[in-house]
Amino acid sequence: MRWADLDSLNHVNNVVYLDYAAESRAILVEDGVIGADEPVQRIAIDFLRPLMLSLRPVRVTSRREGAELVREITSGESPTVFARVLTIFGASEDVERGRSTFDPYPLRVRRSDIDVTGVATTTKVFEYFQEARVLLFSALRRDDSGASRFVIGYVDVTYGSPIPWRREPYPIRSWIKRIGSSSLTVEAEIADEGVIYAHANSVLVGFDMAAQSSRRLEDHEKELLAQFVPPS
Repeated sequence: MRWADLDSLNHVNNVVYLDYAAESRAILVEDGVIGADEPVQRIAIDFLRPLMLSLRPVRVTSRREGAELVREITSGESPTVFARVLTIFGASEDVERGRSTFDPYPLRVRRSDIDVTGVATTTKVFEYFQEARVLLFSALRRDDSGASRFVIGYVDVTYGSPIPWRREPYPIRSWIKRIGSSSLTVEAEIADEGVIYAHANSVLVGFDMAAQSSRRLEDHEKELLAQFVPPS
């Protein structure tokens, strides 16, 4: 673990959990658990509890059943699981287009995002959605400070067509799918000219900064967020 892995709450950043899981890939390839060229169809992460900066090593345990690979992230010798990463291997599937209620976020792919095959890595695609989500809630915060007090509970990314580098930005479109008593679901997609590159489903949980625990959404928050739910 490194200091740069932390976010503004002093928790390990959401995307970094995927970095930890990716670090184990070479070992899994050597051990024959996964093939070096196996395509990734989907990655989903359950964020179970925050992981703080520590001198204890981060440990990743893995088990595979068929097309599914489950990795659990712990720290030191503790059995406590901080995040669970599900990877499903296989060919990409068609993803249904959504109905965005926000202006698209222009994503500019960097050359450092690209792997040896010439496309953005699965971890970087995961990071793109986080970047768009952070900016989305920064915009909401200008309207209501309570609308930004959330932490990520779950993210599920389905991979479509590979994302190559290009000069023009890729649009990321987002919308709010569901508003619950203490959480909401945000969906997003990277799509352009009829091609869907990836789709994300994210669950955000209301968070009390002082108590460092989950909280219920307030009525005025729900009213604000409801404006961005697409009509059925």
